[in-house]
This record gives sequence, structure tokens and C-alpha cells, in this order.
Amino acid sequence: MLRTKITELGKLRFLEDGGLVCTVTLLQVPPLETSVRTASLSWASTDPADLVIGDFVVHRDHGVARYRGLKHIANQKGECLELEFAADARLFVPVERWGLVQKPRDTDYTPGKLSSLGTESSKWKWPGTYCLEVLPNAYEWPGIGKFPQLPSESTAEATNEWRRACMMYQEALHANPSYRQAAQEYFERQSREPQPLLDWWVYRAMVLRVESVESADVGNREESLLLIKQYVLRRERKVERMRREVETLENFGKLASATREPIPESVRLFVWQRDKGQCIQCGSRERLEFDHIIPIVAGGSNTERNIQLLCESCNRSKSSTI
Repeated sequence: MLRTKITELGKLRFLEDGGLVCTVTLLQVPPLETSVRTASLSWASTDPADLVIGDFVVHRDHGVARYRGLKHIANQKGECLELEFAADARLFVPVERWGLVQKPRDTDYTPGKLSSLGTESSKWKWPGTYCLEVLPNAYEWPGIGKFPQLPSESTAEATNEWRRACMMYQEALHANPSYRQAAQEYFERQSREPQPLLDWWVYRAMVLRVESVESADVGNREESLLLIKQYVLRRERKVERMRREVETLENFGKLASATREPIPESVRLFVWQRDKGQCIQCGSRERLEFDHIIPIVAGGSNTERNIQLLCESCNRSKSSTI
């Protein structure tokens, strides 16, 4: 049996426009062509409009900072995102490069303090979140063409034009009938069997990395697939158990409040007279209790039809059989 390490990288999802993408968070850059990787990082990045002044953010190259708003800088044509690092160091990121800035999404690196801005910060590796097309040839789809290449000049105008071209490519891709069919088929396959995705696997909408802890070779393919299935199905069962437990606790809380409502005095008097002041099962007149025929927790009420007189012994005997 292989000794392997399975790491969850992200999730597979359908977009509203019909696209099939996965969002993954990685320490290393994914094995993609530069323009595709850059666009994928940008698509997964935080929209500046969603940032609130004071939010923690992570700059891909410089680490953790606080967002201090949009600023106009004299030597920049447009607005810049102002980031505050440790020791009150400031970095101004042009809006057209906002793809380098993301909000922390993983508790493993949620910041507790700011990073230093300078040579020391460059020694750290910060996870990046990428939004990737899942189908193998999605970035060179027949009839759509090749994904737009990064511009040779890094001006704001050229960068913005490239971003628009990337969005147009994605829109055309997701609207393509052959792409939609292939995306649906892939999604159905991965729900039954693990499917390869770059250097990873995707199964039941979960993107996973499988690594051997014994050697550089992950080993037998069939065994790796079984390990992936075992991991995902166990995790799903665990989540389902937690969901049921939470539902039970929530329902118990609602029902427990109902049990605190006392039986009305008029109902108690009616039941006492109807049952002649004795246990309806054994006839005892000692240690009598008002018993709910249908328990409150099962939806019973405090009405005369649902309440009877039982002695303590008969009541306990009844409870043990429910």
C-alpha cells in the first residue's frame, strides 16, 4: 500500500454562463503558459470594489498588508491601490495590476500581522488563488482560436486591452456549443471517476494533489484512484454526519423551548377527572404523572387528547419502549 499525501487545492464549479472552471490556491504557480496563468490569477483576484479600507490583503510578491484605499499618484495615469506594510511602509499598485492582490482565503495563512516590505519579504512564499479553465484544450479551442498573449509593452492601455480580449475569449468559449457539451461530459465523468487536471486530479468537484511520501513516483495508477475515492467519500460522509448533527441540535433547541410550556391548568383538571385520578394502565393512585401520548419532541401537544395519567412506574416503562 502506497504511503501518500492528499492535499485539497480547490473546487470545480459551473459558471452561470456555462463555463467549467476550478478555483485553486497554490504556493507554486500552476504549469500553464504565462498569459493564461496571469489571466487566471487576475480572474480569481479580489475586485477592488469589494475591498474595505483596513482589510488584510496578500500581495503575490510582498506578502501581507492592509488595504488603505484607492489613491491618485502623480507619476501614474490612473488610480492605485494603497497597501500598508509593517513599519508604515507603503506600496502603490496600479489598478491594472490588481490581479497581484488578493484577500486571504485559507486559514493556514490568514495574517496575524503585517509583512515587511523590502528584501526580507521576498524570501517568503505566499499562496496565490487561480481561476482555471478545466478542459485540457480550453485555451486553444477549435473555432475560437488561441488565448490572447500578454502585450509586449506594460502600459496601462495595453494591459487593459489585453484584459478585455481575455474576457471576450472566455465569453466566446463558454457560449460555444461543442465546449458546453464537452464541459457537461467532463463534469459527469468526474462525478463517477477521478479525472486528470494538469498535475492534479478532480473528483466529485474537489481538486486534489496526490503525492507519494516514499518516493518521487506516486505509484500504481489504480491504487492512486482508489485512494482519491476513499479520501473524497470519507470526507463527504463526515460532512453529512456533521450536517445531520447540526440539524438535530437546531431542532432539539426548537423543541426544547416547546417543552418548557406548562400544561394548562384546565387541561390538567380535565385529564384528572377523565382518568378518575388513577393510572390508566395499572390503576395505581400513587406517584401519578401527566404523560404526553405523543411526546412534545415528536410533535405532540398540550391538549386533553394527547395527555393521560400514568404512574411513575408505567410512565418509565413506556419511555423505555419508545
